[in-house]
Amino acid sequence: IVDCTLKTNFFKPEKRSFAFRFDNRILDPLVFNRFVFGIFFVNGHYSCGTHLRAADIARGGLRLIRVSRANYDTELDNAVLLNYALGPRAQRMKHKDICESGSKGVVVPLPQYAGYRKEALNDYTEGIMDLMLPDNSVVDYYGRPEMVFFGPDEGTAQLMDDVAYHAREKGYRYWRTITTGKSFGIPHDTYGLLTDGRTFGLFDRGTDGVELQVEGESTGATCDMAQIFSAIGDRIESSGMTTTSIMGAFRTLIAHYGEREEELNLMITGGPDGDLGANQIQCYKGKICLIVDGGSVLFDPEGLDREELMKLAFMRHSQPRVNSLAFPLEKLGRKGFRVPIGAAGVTLPDGTVVEDGALFHRNFLANPANRQYIAEANIRAFIPCGGFKDTIHHGNVRQFLDLFAELRFIVEGANVFFDDGARRYIAIHTAIKQIKDSTANKGGVFSSSIAEVLTAFLLEEDYEAKLQNDPATRWALIKDILGLVDRYGRLETDLLLRLHEADPAEPLFVLSEKSSELIFALQDRLETMLSEILGSSGLVWQVMEHYIPGVLREKLGEKQIMALLNAKQLQPYRDAIITKKLASMAFYSFGERWDNYLQELESEPLTALAKIFDRQA
Repeated sequence: IVDCTLKTNFFKPEKRSFAFRFDNRILDPLVFNRFVFGIFFVNGHYSCGTHLRAADIARGGLRLIRVSRANYDTELDNAVLLNYALGPRAQRMKHKDICESGSKGVVVPLPQYAGYRKEALNDYTEGIMDLMLPDNSVVDYYGRPEMVFFGPDEGTAQLMDDVAYHAREKGYRYWRTITTGKSFGIPHDTYGLLTDGRTFGLFDRGTDGVELQVEGESTGATCDMAQIFSAIGDRIESSGMTTTSIMGAFRTLIAHYGEREEELNLMITGGPDGDLGANQIQCYKGKICLIVDGGSVLFDPEGLDREELMKLAFMRHSQPRVNSLAFPLEKLGRKGFRVPIGAAGVTLPDGTVVEDGALFHRNFLANPANRQYIAEANIRAFIPCGGFKDTIHHGNVRQFLDLFAELRFIVEGANVFFDDGARRYIAIHTAIKQIKDSTANKGGVFSSSIAEVLTAFLLEEDYEAKLQNDPATRWALIKDILGLVDRYGRLETDLLLRLHEADPAEPLFVLSEKSSELIFALQDRLETMLSEILGSSGLVWQVMEHYIPGVLREKLGEKQIMALLNAKQLQPYRDAIITKKLASMAFYSFGERWDNYLQELESEPLTALAKIFDRQA
């Protein structure tokens, strides 16, 4: 442990917690077979935790584990493995289009302090900040400044403002960037685009209901969701940053195979009370026939009433949120039904009596006997928007496919809904085309990176004046980001489909992971060429033009942006933008002849990199 310790605040006279920064040697290579760039361990009065980072510039959420005296030892034993799986592995795979690699933090409160969420998280973040902002009492063998980026995850979403304000109190210049998910940021689940290109947002206004804004102009707040439906219900093109990415992938997939969204009956898991479920309901143009969420199994072969579903989805921006249990039964068709989880003795349209609603719900997706109820719905598309990890796995995938025999398209909105065994079985034994979460579910992380981290670096102390208090700039930035999210979801999906057609034996889910690794490998190679790349100011600015939203470039200009990014403290961040953006753009442009392109890059680096922008033009 001593040999692996690069930093510690152990000798700091006043500290909230003990913090250590280790190198990769602290991890057993037989268990942790992927290199981890940085490992933090923090031990405080209320909690302990780890933070694992895949690269120098990396970002990911902080997960607060729910503990009790009964499960504490088990959760503590599992914490590092969980941290490794969530951050340097899974989170990293989605970060193809942003400069940050993947990271994650896992915080384990002591059982007697299980209810002290804020104090537990403060132990953790304050310890890491001590090592980010070292004084003479901090032992530092690393010898280089580090920027650590956090974000919300299970148990911490309401605490991100507190983390940022603590960073400000400790004197961190870039305190606005230390975490995403702040109340003064741009939320990734609130905004969308209408079919006429205008941007809209839905906001919780407490007892006044939900406020609809279009291009920053309020139409008023209301508790009557029918008013919002009347205003925008049939004109929503996309909704939510993550769902915009999911639908970009979905629409590219089905268009490739000559299908129309309006003609594909859809099922979703996760309902109108979740961000993915609500946004999916708002923007899907076809019929949604089946919803399995935390309230019930809700089904109608003729399509669930669109207006009623959307009104429930709009209510997600109010309190209390409602799930499928709030769907009015009188709006179901003759063969439709709802089976609540807590119900018993529910009679289905064919006369079958469901004795146990919880059992029916738990087994619904993998019980072929349910086909007698849902077959005539002709469900050909599935977008999971919620559910447990590995809900469909190698042990039940055959039953799932027997139940949903008409399925042709799956786009994974929810993370890790399928395990790789299920994905592989689907790819080998069916004609279903399935887009993995690491391709589809990347809009939220992109939005957070650009809207909160990049923007806060560029605007610094003008952040509030030029963004928060300037509606025109704020809404223009939101529109820019929605467009970029859609673009990158479509670009990657289109390339994966072309690669799959060139070699059908390579499943789409494998290609998704492979594309990530090829992009990261090229980024590593470009890091060795940085001095040559930085010598070409024209090339560097071309990268920035494709990474920084147009409204920020117009507001600040090239000279000011480059002066900010060339500052010593931000050079690692600048370099990560350059190398990651060049790598991802190169792959999207030349992925079909990747080996040839890499050879060109080795022989004439700047010429090969310039070709990326010729291709984009």
